[in-house]
Amino acid sequence: MIRIPRRAKPVLIASVSLVTIFGLAQPAAAKGGPRPKPPVTSVPAPTPTPAPLDCFTDPALVARTPADVVVNYAGDAGCVGVTVANGTLRLAWVELTPGWTYVVKGNGVGTNTRIQIDFTNAATGQKIPFRFEFGKTAVG
Repeated sequence: MIRIPRRAKPVLIASVSLVTIFGLAQPAAAKGGPRPKPPVTSVPAPTPTPAPLDCFTDPALVARTPADVVVNYAGDAGCVGVTVANGTLRLAWVELTPGWTYVVKGNGVGTNTRIQIDFTNAATGQKIPFRFEFGKTAVG
């Protein structure tokens, strides 16, 4: 057995008590590990809406539009050129705003002189029907 002087006993007991208290408190504080930081989420920048085409002053469109082609806006989707000759209509060209697609339902060939096109914006799901016939143009 180890002999400890009387004056050292209170110091030893206090030291053992402190070590015990801190020793027990350490695992309790560390239980579960460090708190996770909240995930950093980045908000994507909003996609800018493309400017609608200018069907009548865009140099590229004006250059490929002869006198017998009628130009029409198709809402935000773009522009449609229709050839008018000998009492018939025929689809000449379609110019799209970025992000839009189209499906031609009628190009004016045959006895039905009507141009019908369905435009779709893949990002927004927006749809714009376009119809052109003699005396009437319907967009939307």
